[in-house]
Amino acid sequence: MLPIASFLLLPAALQAPAPLPPLVDAKTLPGVPGPLVPHYPDPAFGPGASRMDLAIRERARRGINIPAAALPAGSCRISDQVAGVSGWKAYRVDVPAGGGFKVRLHSPQEAWFLVKVVDAWGQEGAGMLQNRIPTGNPEATYRNPKASQSTVFIVVDTRDTSLQGTPYTLTLTRN
Repeated sequence: MLPIASFLLLPAALQAPAPLPPLVDAKTLPGVPGPLVPHYPDPAFGPGASRMDLAIRERARRGINIPAAALPAGSCRISDQVAGVSGWKAYRVDVPAGGGFKVRLHSPQEAWFLVKVVDAWGQEGAGMLQNRIPTGNPEATYRNPKASQSTVFIVVDTRDTSLQGTPYTLTLTRN
């Protein structure tokens, strides 16, 4: 039998994992004005995409803002699905001075998703530029460099034109 003190020396990998943040259904989140449409190339444009599908998607992506929902304070998991032909949705996050977060998307088709953090103008800025380094996962981070609260948007985008109804879960971990 092992002495009780030996359990204190167990490596962190063998200890119980941290509990998951609460799961929120995206349908219950309040809608808010989203960021301006970003000016980056549509990730669905590629050699295998149908011209008709791309034309329909391009028209669906025209507009001033991306549809958005406000996320609650604290860490959370958001259960949502790709809603329409445009293939994107935004989530507003209020970040206190010096605060930050990491967001990770989970889906059976993770490779078909892209996650970005942008400001209200649809641009990347201070605290977001590290997301330009590809990790191979649909994830992004943000660290608020300002001395005041900052509002940013997480943009979930798709790399395919036919993902309507595809479910995904975003895990937002604040730090």
